Amino acid sequence: MSAVVYRPARPGEGALIARMVRQLALDIGATTVPQVTGEHVETLAFGPAPVLRLHVAEVDHEPVGCLVGEVIYSTWRGALGLYVCDLHVEAPWRGRGIGVGLLRAARAADPRLKFFKLEVTDDNEAARRFYCRQGFTVLEDERTFVLDGAAFERF
Repeated sequence: MSAVVYRPARPGEGALIARMVRQLALDIGATTVPQVTGEHVETLAFGPAPVLRLHVAEVDHEPVGCLVGEVIYSTWRGALGLYVCDLHVEAPWRGRGIGVGLLRAARAADPRLKFFKLEVTDDNEAARRFYCRQGFTVLEDERTFVLDGAAFERF
């Protein structure tokens, strides 16, 4: 295998990132289709007020994985962290350490980061095992609440 290169995504790669996020949803059998578009990614990562951190793994200049994250602040930890929105490795490249490499690249890109936070669905056992192998812990006492759609508009 050629060497894997980990790098920040570049302007113009929004459609690539959006495609990989949609592929991730298909791979895990998600019932919800991600609404992300290449334009969203471009604006949110490279626009005037960037909020997304994007990393790409490539082999021989071909993308094989990506990480989408947002810098967050935890008042409880008193530290900055990265909320990992999406981590995807193309199926033929899984099991080769590329997911770990993407996490390490994201961490190295910002030395202020002190933790990662992410969500995994209950039925995505492969992802749960992967993150546990990396030292992530499941926070059994936390639950995610979401207010969106019509309920958000009414609020």
